[in-house]
Amino acid sequence: MGTMIHIQKKAPLVIHLHMPKTGGTTLKKIIKKNYPRSNVFDVYLDHQQLETRLQEIAEKDVKCLQGHMPFGVHHVFKQPSTYITLLRDPVDRIISEYYFIRSIPWHNSHLKVSKMSLEEYQESPMNQNLQTHYILGGKFGSPLSEEDFEQAKKNIETYFSVVGITDMFDESLFLLMKQFQWANTLYTKANVTKKRPAKHEISQETIEKIKENNRTDIKLYEFAKQRLTDRISSLDFLTKKHLKIFKKKINEYKQLH
Repeated sequence: MGTMIHIQKKAPLVIHLHMPKTGGTTLKKIIKKNYPRSNVFDVYLDHQQLETRLQEIAEKDVKCLQGHMPFGVHHVFKQPSTYITLLRDPVDRIISEYYFIRSIPWHNSHLKVSKMSLEEYQESPMNQNLQTHYILGGKFGSPLSEEDFEQAKKNIETYFSVVGITDMFDESLFLLMKQFQWANTLYTKANVTKKRPAKHEISQETIEKIKENNRTDIKLYEFAKQRLTDRISSLDFLTKKHLKIFKKKINEYKQLH
């Protein structure tokens, strides 16, 4: 009998589509603890520079790519790839983003946003339905149709291994750990927006306007959250027990740091 040769399948390129103000910086730091530094590339560039940089990275041994990049960057790479991301309640995300930019003097939008009210900020088409636009692959600021929403759902179902939820961060991280065999997942929150009012302190009128202008993002967030909840519910008894232990360990770690 001949000797069987086991060919190890190469792990796919992990593309962390980092949505602004969703907990992505915390996730980014966790990712960096689980891959060799030389194999992880951060890309935070404008559209004109993005393509050139991706072409350069495609020539290297890349295991993980992360940044504020729209869906579709996988086409640059020859190797198989999979996406991961975090989605956040759109009202919370916009409030957090507005106050974050105002609190960071070196942010490239700081001067402009410092002169705007939250209501004015959320009125800009470029700040509306941002998460859906990322999942669709760009055209930020353009109106979205029901077909766009369906396409965003299809992209999630076809190309994303895990779409986590900010307010279910530990559950999302647990699934990511299982999916990619990450060994180092203890963390403390990074890049938290300080000096921001709580949601209940914002006028109801402004909240309603944000909701109205981000209807597609709200639908996509609810779709992804239900999908994640169903995935957690369908875990077997032992895995649910492991999740409980995992959350307890993280909580203890955060209390010590």
